[in-house]
Amino acid sequence: MDFFIITTLAKDISRLDLIGILFGHLIFGIALTKLLDWTWLKNLMSEEDKTRMLKSYIWKDLLVDGAIVTVVLGIIFLIISIFL
Repeated sequence: MDFFIITTLAKDISRLDLIGILFGHLIFGIALTKLLDWTWLKNLMSEEDKTRMLKSYIWKDLLVDGAIVTVVLGIIFLIISIFL
């Protein structure tokens, strides 16, 4: 049932609307990143923990991270293709 709601919405929205929505989200994300204070992130781990973690990072971890990014990008492109 939800799929039919999405396809009906896809007929009502234009490409200009979709581009505006995506561009607005991008601007909001950049502005929010600039506004928030991210200095607390460097205090999460000690230097020894960081070096130990980076030394234990192997190619399998990189493969898993790449797969996660690929799945997320695939979902984003699927949603975009529904509206185009």
